[in-house]
Amino acid sequence: MKQATVASGLAGLLLSGMVLAEPVAMVTDISDGVYTVAKDKSDKVLLLSYFEPGTILRLDKNAHLTVTFLTKSVEYRFAGPARLTVEKDRIVANEGKVDTKPVSLSKTAAVNKFTVAQRESVTQAAFEMRAAGRPGLRLEDPVDSRVIGNSLVFNWDGPHSIEGYHLNLFDDQRKLVYKVSVDTNSWTPPVGLLKAGNTYEWEIEAVPNKGELLTARAQFSLADSNLVQDVQAQSPSADASFSERVLYAVYLEGNGFKYDARRLWKQLISERPDDMVVREHAMR
Repeated sequence: MKQATVASGLAGLLLSGMVLAEPVAMVTDISDGVYTVAKDKSDKVLLLSYFEPGTILRLDKNAHLTVTFLTKSVEYRFAGPARLTVEKDRIVANEGKVDTKPVSLSKTAAVNKFTVAQRESVTQAAFEMRAAGRPGLRLEDPVDSRVIGNSLVFNWDGPHSIEGYHLNLFDDQRKLVYKVSVDTNSWTPPVGLLKAGNTYEWEIEAVPNKGELLTARAQFSLADSNLVQDVQAQSPSADASFSERVLYAVYLEGNGFKYDARRLWKQLISERPDDMVVREHAMR
């Protein structure tokens, strides 16, 4: 109950900074000191907040904000102090300066096509406890996700005092295709075992020193080669900005690649360890 209350509170805090009706832009980089302003009320803006036309923003001194437009494929960057107004096709700096750069149409289109429910889900999903299987044994990756297929690693949490873990891999017809026993909480499949375009189910059996056998199962699928090529074409360059990588992580999530998105969020958290949104997406 306590975890659910905390999760609900965090989700409410995040959603308070978003406008879900017909947004035109999304926050892809931000520091503290950025607020929406309505009459005498100011609300803190967080990463992945959506803005609709008419939104007024205030940036305190030394604050910074990057906003990606969803229909024009333009990125706006601001530094405080500033006062901004979001319009249908641009952001006007009533005070302060603005910098712009073009961004990928495919990635912004993927974010823009989310329904209101999907946008809320992308935000709230970070606050939900992910679990598969019995208490004491929880599968982490890959769980209910498409996977690009590069360097796939299976991970799970389990009891510390055990004889070992048994991993069973099944195809979409529940036919056993591989089994292995390991002493660690991770496993990397042999090269060539998993085939692009196929769906799999994996199962972990934990053998405690005392107590009953624990089991957990989850599914995932490897994207076919054509889809992988399309997705990787949107991948940011090695020197890409934080904003570009956030946009790509959301693009991956929106296309069902939760495993690969989470790997990217985990890289981003090393750069923004205090950002609640990045941390929750990396840990979900």
